[in-house]
Amino acid sequence: VWQKGARANDELQGLPPAGETRRHMDWYQNACRGGEEPTDVQRHGLLMFLTRASDRGLIPIYDLLNHHNGLINTRLAADNEGGLAVITTVDVKKGRPIYNTYARSGWESSVDVFNTYGFVEDFPQLWRWNDNVVAEAARRDADHANNRYGRVGAELASSAADRMAYAPNSNQHEILVITPKLAAISPTQALVSILGNGQRTIEEWEAEIGRHHANLRQTFVNEFASALRVILDELPTTIQEDMRLIKSEKAKLEKVRKIGRNDMYKADAVTAMEYRLAFKMALRLGLDVAEKGHFLVDSEEL
Repeated sequence: VWQKGARANDELQGLPPAGETRRHMDWYQNACRGGEEPTDVQRHGLLMFLTRASDRGLIPIYDLLNHHNGLINTRLAADNEGGLAVITTVDVKKGRPIYNTYARSGWESSVDVFNTYGFVEDFPQLWRWNDNVVAEAARRDADHANNRYGRVGAELASSAADRMAYAPNSNQHEILVITPKLAAISPTQALVSILGNGQRTIEEWEAEIGRHHANLRQTFVNEFASALRVILDELPTTIQEDMRLIKSEKAKLEKVRKIGRNDMYKADAVTAMEYRLAFKMALRLGLDVAEKGHFLVDSEEL
């Protein structure tokens, strides 16, 4: 819900959700304000609702639960009278946090979490984006690796060109990041289904991702890696440059706070910079995995 022209929008450097950061505010402005720009009070009210409400609306206590798909220890149970119960799925010791999820089963990505709630979620992170270059190549060539690999449903299951019956979680590019050194390229629906619904140990993730990559076609991975290189090369700053910029901007922001001022616009800009850094690090990790991992080399593609 950044305001139009806010510096934070530019700090995304075109990475998703660039162009979508006012989606909620634009809806509210058109549906509830007759096209008029909301007041500051209305803007903050909408922000509070977006970040605190459940599917049943604002519910006391529920809005205190934090999001963490890596440590989630609850499930929700709704009744027919509008009630909502939060039930722990494991024994939670006194004084320990209770975690909810804002992104369940791979439907929402880390991009969606940031766009709606304004923070970069802890691991696991699911990064999602479109690639116009690959999409155009696939449109021109029916036998393009992206087309063979992206089939879903009955066509996929019966296709001789894709015997592994791979069902990707999304028709967009995705990277599932578990740790700074462990990630899955183009995860399947089955691989991400646990997000928001339970936990896996690092050892379990390593085994699951290993099996996933063993069934991932090398030709598709090569296309994926090419797309990552294009994105990283076209971005105006590198990971190392972003780290230095964030450190400098945070120091400036702290000076402002020490004199009693709260520069919300600068704070939003720093948050956007931290987000783009996390996105770039996920892209870089995906490229490392693509270049060093072990994938399926099909006899049809030799």
